[in-house]
Amino acid sequence: MRRSPVVATSAVTAVIFFAWAATAQPPAGEPGVHHVHGLAFDRRNPDALLVATHTGLVSLVPGAAPEWIGEHRPDLMGFTPHPERPAVFFASGHPDVRMYRRDPVGNLGLLLSEDGGRTWRSLALRGQADFHALAYSPRNGGEIYGWNVAGQPGLYRVALKTNAVARLPAAGLADVLALSASPDGARLLAGTTSGLMTSEDGGRSWRPARGLPPGIPVTTVAHHPAAGRTVYAYLHGPGAGLVRSRDGGTTWERLRLVAGLRTPVVALAVGPGDRLAVATAAGDVHRSSDGGRTWRPVLEHGRPVTAHP
Repeated sequence: MRRSPVVATSAVTAVIFFAWAATAQPPAGEPGVHHVHGLAFDRRNPDALLVATHTGLVSLVPGAAPEWIGEHRPDLMGFTPHPERPAVFFASGHPDVRMYRRDPVGNLGLLLSEDGGRTWRSLALRGQADFHALAYSPRNGGEIYGWNVAGQPGLYRVALKTNAVARLPAAGLADVLALSASPDGARLLAGTTSGLMTSEDGGRSWRPARGLPPGIPVTTVAHHPAAGRTVYAYLHGPGAGLVRSRDGGTTWERLRLVAGLRTPVVALAVGPGDRLAVATAAGDVHRSSDGGRTWRPVLEHGRPVTAHP
């Protein structure tokens, strides 16, 4: 039996799901969407999913082959869309070979795209930061929170009005896997290798969230974009799975698990209405249109599923 790759040590946080992903890729020569690091519904087309991967940004539309967006294929380790501007995305990661040959910088810092992911430019910490988790908050005219695993690691805040950068004390926070900010900016949530953490002071201090069993890794977390007190999270452990809170993270209910889901969920997207999507470290993507009661596969081991039962 395989051991879970989730180990509560900072040394392995950056590569926590690598072993799963490495054993679940499509055969050589076959196209596939793998090493998923981020997931979002495309606000321009809610039937489409945007998938941030090791080889660039991908659009998944039902009934169509995956479409890579843009000329370059950067390794997008962190990804989050702007909640109100459909063509604006934030990301972080590493350049592809052509990008690196032109500009040999290994860590791209905080990136911005204003054309739906076709092109990217650096906003802050170019060459210094590698954010493996990102979240947009509307506080103070727009802020990005990011968990950096390079250089001086830890939690950072970038003010979008000025691009001013602050490294936050983030007391009580470690080994972050995912970040999410409430739509009103009042609360931050962090999925970590030891559970779900919450902050109500702009990320300066953190405490365990209520209502969830302690010590179980929370691999991803996301707020509903319209219903601000509705939160989804994935707990990777025995008897765990996808959970939902309707009161901002105080109490939780368990949702039906995706059938056959055995690898960790590494990304979660919450769309308009009752749309949900999850991606696993094995390159599987499933989506639901009824709030998680039923699911259908979109990708299996990185390959499109063209027929459904």
